[in-house]
Amino acid sequence: MKISPTRLSQCDPLNIFKSEATVYFHWPFCKNICTFCNFNKYKKPENKFWQDYENKMEKSLIRETQTIFGLTGVKKIKSIYFGGGTPSLAPSTTISRLIQCVKQLANTDENIEITIECNPSSLNITQKLEEYFKFGVNRVSVGLQSLDDTKLKILGRDHSSNDGLMMFKQATEIFGPDAVSVDLLFRKPGDNIQSWENELIQILEHKPRHVSLYELTPEKGTRLFRELRSGELTIPDENDTASMYLLALKLLKESNLERYEISNFAKVGSGAQSLHNMSYWHGTQYLGIGPGAHSRIFPLEADLRESRIQTLDPRSWQDLVERNGHATRQCKQQSRLEVLNELLVTSLRTIKGTQPDRWNLFQPQYSMNDVFREAEQLKLFYLNGYLKWGMNGSFQATDRGLNVVDAILPTVLNVLSKYHTRNKFTP
Repeated sequence: MKISPTRLSQCDPLNIFKSEATVYFHWPFCKNICTFCNFNKYKKPENKFWQDYENKMEKSLIRETQTIFGLTGVKKIKSIYFGGGTPSLAPSTTISRLIQCVKQLANTDENIEITIECNPSSLNITQKLEEYFKFGVNRVSVGLQSLDDTKLKILGRDHSSNDGLMMFKQATEIFGPDAVSVDLLFRKPGDNIQSWENELIQILEHKPRHVSLYELTPEKGTRLFRELRSGELTIPDENDTASMYLLALKLLKESNLERYEISNFAKVGSGAQSLHNMSYWHGTQYLGIGPGAHSRIFPLEADLRESRIQTLDPRSWQDLVERNGHATRQCKQQSRLEVLNELLVTSLRTIKGTQPDRWNLFQPQYSMNDVFREAEQLKLFYLNGYLKWGMNGSFQATDRGLNVVDAILPTVLNVLSKYHTRNKFTP
């Protein structure tokens, strides 16, 4: 039986991959600006014109969604994520309309994962969570950050530890325990190993099934950076920070929470892992909508991936969307080497590592085995138990290697760059 060229094209793994994506919506406004945050965020103005501006934001988000979808051949959306900023400050109806917009533009699974980030202070807790659930949101990320009220104040958070725990409880009752994640920061001003252990024990008493742990990194331009530089505040040194992370690994493991990425832990045997984040880590294309959002997409008829960043300032972004249909301020075709670098940096942070089928989609000229299996620079990492090869040919950091993966990655990327350049492969 002859197979038509059209059917062959449809069966091609790269074409199937290019037809699927995830969507990220960025709502850039916050009630209060945290002292440590360097994300694209702006304080929500309190004036009589704000509701009109919210309506314009919604229209612009919908229009940019339609335009960006039109630039791609995406036919199926695997997940939707609302981040910020504080997306729980957006009207619930806006969240609903954006979900419906995506569903009108592409196919979605009946049980598609739809996540929204929520800060405890931004909600009439029960009412808004119930509205989200009604509109199709089925996963919530609760920004606890800390269970110490003094540290929350230093971080610029406008909620208490009780507010955070109340939201966690309400979200769990409405969405179910597998659908609620909590974020915690360590290396905060005032942290020490004992206080961090107390915070972990306290949150684990509430039996979360997904925990995201983030090391606080002082970023230039933030209030916290200035306070640390002036000596007004201090944070734990590198040795104590490493000890705090290892302590967290121990306590989370004792609570049956498995590390599936260096900062993310999910209850063993549950469905609590974030499907949206796993798509990022393993190279799935994603469409970023809203001020400052990032995308990695395959434009129509293109074989190479494109990197896009939307205009940062909300008003400038909105003006450009009204004029052009989108507000992309930077658009760059990525080389195969750049795509592989991103894939390694994200996937080697996961327990699955870099998968050969995903690698081969991006680089059909040579395999991971060709590059890394006998690389002289990596031999000590293999011998000392930091890197390994999985049964399916995946390239992985071991459990021990995940603890120091940031120190391993520069060598891995250097090996790839030298192999690629030495053999004069297509950029």
